[in-house]
Amino acid sequence: MLETNPRILVVDDYPALVTITRHKLLKNGYDVITAQNGQDAWELVQTKYPDLVISDVEMPVMDGYELCKTIKSDPNYRKIPVILVTSRIQTSSLMKGIEAGADNYLTKPYDDDTLFSKVHELLNNPIAISDVNEKVSVRIEDEDYDIRADYSHLVNLLVSTYKNALAQNARLEKMQSGLNATNQELELTKKEHEDLLQNIFPKKIAESLLAYGTVAPERYQDATFMFTDFDDFSKIVPDLTPEKLIESLSFYFDKFDEFVEQHNLIKIKTIGDSYMAAGGIPERNKTHPIDTILAALKMKYFVDALKISKPDDIPYFPLRIGIHTGHSVVGVIGKRRFAYDVWGEAVNLAARMEQNSESEFINISQETYERVKNFFVCEPRGEIEAKNIGKVPMYFVKRIKPELSEDQAGVFPNRLFIRDYNILTRSH
Repeated sequence: MLETNPRILVVDDYPALVTITRHKLLKNGYDVITAQNGQDAWELVQTKYPDLVISDVEMPVMDGYELCKTIKSDPNYRKIPVILVTSRIQTSSLMKGIEAGADNYLTKPYDDDTLFSKVHELLNNPIAISDVNEKVSVRIEDEDYDIRADYSHLVNLLVSTYKNALAQNARLEKMQSGLNATNQELELTKKEHEDLLQNIFPKKIAESLLAYGTVAPERYQDATFMFTDFDDFSKIVPDLTPEKLIESLSFYFDKFDEFVEQHNLIKIKTIGDSYMAAGGIPERNKTHPIDTILAALKMKYFVDALKISKPDDIPYFPLRIGIHTGHSVVGVIGKRRFAYDVWGEAVNLAARMEQNSESEFINISQETYERVKNFFVCEPRGEIEAKNIGKVPMYFVKRIKPELSEDQAGVFPNRLFIRDYNILTRSH
């Protein structure tokens, strides 16, 4: 006799709720698949054939009502029970669910007992699906609804409504006693988020991976990319033990991580002694060219200071930086060992800016220069020939303009800089 765990499809565009519900169902022996909108869920219904669907109502692309109606309209899948989840207890939301053919519903917030009782009931006592296609027009609170004229279906929903009312009262009584359990669930979710974030994923990407196991690639028309590299690194490495090499790179890169985080950038990756970061992804903004140069200036300032004073056991590596602003594709590759990465002409040109920089200098492209020239002192330094692009002018970034700088070195912005920066963030 073949036996498999019941498969439940959880559909919601809020990753944290998907993760919590998924944990609860897995813990109780169910097989769980997830989707973030009705369209993705419908594809899973056709390919994975779940035993039950639990779907939020309000979602982009295809909402829960439309998903339910699509499932119930197809003779191949109409027997799959559908529970609609809504935060609205208004008559209109409940009637729209009945009209769509929902087998049951949950109102947020719901407790574990309510969730599992409905799941158990529908899996073990499925509602008989009749061939009745006749619709009855019902007018409630000045709204018209067309619902299936199926006696058993209507009675079931009537009973379900009564049970929901009783469950709502029980939830209020148990809310305080269940607070600790809820906090434990949230702590579990938080830990998983933190574990995933430690793999250098932005929060938005980590949440999507945790909930859905994938991230849709995106095209960014405007982002800024930065590469750093250490001069003479390959000459010094042979003299270092493996432990000392890792310690030395961590000494530098840990500080770079701080500057990147301070200025709303994300670290993409490190390859050997090369460090790559980006601004304007995954959260789009207008200030990423400025943010990237502010971070680069702090990196340069930090490394330059090591020439004068540094730990005795840490070698000094002169720093070279390249920056370019342009369009790219961003996404996650891999099924087990995920890698968040960027591709495109802008990324390649940023690497060329670094390769054509000089020791202890920040080299930027014309595109980046045009976006930051009102904030920083920049020095023209000629052109390079770029494949499929032609000649690309380059500039050295020297410092923040004196009138916009808080310090003599031109690394930290003053109030005037911040004022103009904030105006830029508010502009359309």
